[in-house]
Amino acid sequence: MIMRSALILAGGRSRRMGFKEKALFTIGDKTILKHVMDALDGVVDKIIISVRDVQQQELLKDYTQGYDVVLDKYQDVGPLSGILEGLKVANGEYVFVGACDMPFINNDVVELLFKRAEGHDAAIPVWENENLEPMHAVYRTRPMVVETKKAILHNEKFVLAPVFKMQDLVFVNMDEIRQHDPNLKTFVNVNTLDDVEKSQGD
Repeated sequence: MIMRSALILAGGRSRRMGFKEKALFTIGDKTILKHVMDALDGVVDKIIISVRDVQQQELLKDYTQGYDVVLDKYQDVGPLSGILEGLKVANGEYVFVGACDMPFINNDVVELLFKRAEGHDAAIPVWENENLEPMHAVYRTRPMVVETKKAILHNEKFVLAPVFKMQDLVFVNMDEIRQHDPNLKTFVNVNTLDDVEKSQGD
C-alpha cells in the first residue's frame, strides 16, 4: 500500500483576525482546524500540523493530540518554514499541503490530486486565469524538501519558489476539480471574522 501524508499549515499569525488563533474559530460545531483534519483523515495515513512556536503548540495541544506537530525552525520566511519541517517527518512519497484556513477541503479533490501526482513531482490546481493553488496541492516529498530548503537559504520566501524549480509538474484544471466539487468550496479561505460569519451557513 502506498503511504500518504498531509501537512496542515497552522502557523500564520491571523493579522486580519486581530491576531486571534484562526485555527480555533468554529464553523458549526467544530473548529476550522478540526474541519480540515476530518476531511484529510480518510485520504492519508498521517497528518502533520505545522505551528510557528511552542506557545502556539501549547494553545492547540487539546486539538492536536494523536497527530504529529512540527515547529518552525526558520523565522520570517512565511509558510516555507512550516512546509520544510512538515515534509521532513512525512510518511510516503507524496504529501498533500494545505492551509488550516480552508474548512471545506474536499477529500475527493485531495484524492484526485494524489492520483494525478503519481509519477510526477507535484499536482497543483490551476485556475482559468493561470493562478495556482500551491497551498492546496500534492508534492513528491523528497524533491520538495530539497528545493524548499534551497529557497529558504537563498531568502526566496515566495511559496512557489521551490515548486518552480521542480521539473515535472502536473497542473489540474478547474473543470476536472469541479467533477468532484462543483462549487469549488475546497478552495474557500477563511481569513477574516466576516468570512467566519459567512461560512456558518455553508
